[in-house]
Amino acid sequence: MVLDVDGNVVSPEELVRRVEQLVRRIGPTSQSLGSQYPGDSRYPAIAAKSVEPELDAMRITLADIHPPDLPQPRGPKGRAVHFVKRVVRKLTRWYVEPRLELQRRFDEYSVEFATTLYNHIRQIDSEIHEREQRDMTLDLQVLEAVEKQERWLSSIPSQDDVDALRREVAIVLQRLGLAAATGANIDYAAFEDRFRGSQSEIHEAQERYVTLFSSGPGTIVDIGCGRGEMLEVLLHAGHEAIGVDSDPTMIEACRAKSLPAIQDDGIHWLERAADNSLKGIFCAQVIEHLLTSELEHFVRLAQSKLQVNGVLVMETINPRSLFALGNHFFADTSHVRPVHPETLRFICEQVGFERVELEERSRHPMVELAEGLPDDQVGSAIDALLKSVFGYQDYVIVATK
Repeated sequence: MVLDVDGNVVSPEELVRRVEQLVRRIGPTSQSLGSQYPGDSRYPAIAAKSVEPELDAMRITLADIHPPDLPQPRGPKGRAVHFVKRVVRKLTRWYVEPRLELQRRFDEYSVEFATTLYNHIRQIDSEIHEREQRDMTLDLQVLEAVEKQERWLSSIPSQDDVDALRREVAIVLQRLGLAAATGANIDYAAFEDRFRGSQSEIHEAQERYVTLFSSGPGTIVDIGCGRGEMLEVLLHAGHEAIGVDSDPTMIEACRAKSLPAIQDDGIHWLERAADNSLKGIFCAQVIEHLLTSELEHFVRLAQSKLQVNGVLVMETINPRSLFALGNHFFADTSHVRPVHPETLRFICEQVGFERVELEERSRHPMVELAEGLPDDQVGSAIDALLKSVFGYQDYVIVATK
């Protein structure tokens, strides 16, 4: 049973008429509702982008709400009742109408609030749906990647595949400007004769490193042995030594002097060596040929392959000297990047070497000009400038396991 505002029972026909009137008012809007998500039962019939048409229709409906008209009286009794109702309505208008207006405003605010809330809920539901779609796509991508990895792991590449990959990597490095000079069609041995020095000069310079290695049993490997100067020094001092170099012309030069040297990449050779098997690892002017990731891998490998108290000796160009950079580092097209001495020290400490020592060597004669400078700000500035330009040209890191 439904009661009207005057307390009379609303007939089913009147209720249907009022509902049909309301549907006609909002009908043009409701026909387009749900078009954003056709066939999706999760989204009721509601506008896809805005609910303003619905609000307008509800506002019109609320504005039309007013006390119902009194029915036409029938007979004396009916006319008397009709007269009494009109009198009562006029007498109570001061009380009823303000409250009716308050109720109308409350209803309007309630409709707007409910509609706004529903909009937010629908937006959240839509975002959840989109996230579910993205998660599903990501799951498919991960599954595809896992399947590709499994297929790759299940197949062992042939030597032809490896050679093809090496060629592709070489092409990429050349395009990046990182290809070694040995990859070019030049005589790298003659290149070293001109820019690094004669064999006798290198031989003399590397004799100072022999005392860094213990006299006990074990093998010392010279990574990037070049023409074999350090190999000759080590063998002459009674050490067991072997040289490794990737340049075939360098290996031919070593074998011409009956030196034990093999052609291989230094990192690849260390990867195949047994752990804790080497007494020492030496590399002079090598690490500047490596990318940072390769350098870190090389130092980590060295730490694992050395015996306890084994020594890793690394000599390279000192980037603290502008003269060394301009005249030595950039002259060699196989150099990738200079390595700061403190950076190399830090890497050695991080991978687990017990003791790491740094020594700068090959001081430029021009630094001696600083000895006669006045002891003031100008003298200090010139001294700093001389050391930055003509500082030590090389440095060596001695890392003990």
